[in-house]
Amino acid sequence: MRVWKTALIGAALVCFVFSSASYAHPGRTDARGGHTCRTNCEKWGLEYGEYHYHNGSGSSSSKSSSKSSAPKQSSAPAPATSTPAAPAVPKGAVKVAKPSFAVYIHDQQIPNDSVKYPVIEYKDITYFPMTWNYAQALGLELQWDAATGLAIGTTDSEPAKLQLDTGASADSSYATMPTFPIRVNGVQIDNANEPYPVLVYNDITYFPMTWHFAVEELGLTIKFENDAFYISK
Repeated sequence: MRVWKTALIGAALVCFVFSSASYAHPGRTDARGGHTCRTNCEKWGLEYGEYHYHNGSGSSSSKSSSKSSAPKQSSAPAPATSTPAAPAVPKGAVKVAKPSFAVYIHDQQIPNDSVKYPVIEYKDITYFPMTWNYAQALGLELQWDAATGLAIGTTDSEPAKLQLDTGASADSSYATMPTFPIRVNGVQIDNANEPYPVLVYNDITYFPMTWHFAVEELGLTIKFENDAFYISK
């Protein structure tokens, strides 16, 4: 009788151990001894929808949803390239440039890239530096006074040969409006309201060679032909 009871207890223990291994979590098994996880899957170390066995006879055979074992790689779009913004014009300044055409005074070409005070261009108008040498070459009178400003006018003098100022050529791209009064033939001009105002470029006053200033006011002769600008008295 004792042997029979011992055998019965042993069989019960085997059944209990088998039952614990087979039903580690809720859910019925199918004919293959497994089923698909639908409840608290992460708690049992499974993925939702993963088919697995309870009798340890095999590994998961199918999943209703799967994850790749390799890490996903996201292809981020390449950063868009943009054109660099043009530098802002300084307050109170205007953008100027050296002309692309040749410039002559009395048939003497100005080497614009190698003179200290080059001819410049603003709004498609040629501007001359009103230095002493340029004024003499154009037969003009030039006066400067800190209190009364700049005065320029015509004379009866013959124009002198142009003496070029040597030195490093100015390379600034900006000119400013003068802060001092300007008189042409004794009359002060309203420079702020001129369509082509007198400018200051690298501390030198520049006059626009418009028909009004060059011809009507200063009595000069100007022409543009064969991609060159000519000025004479």
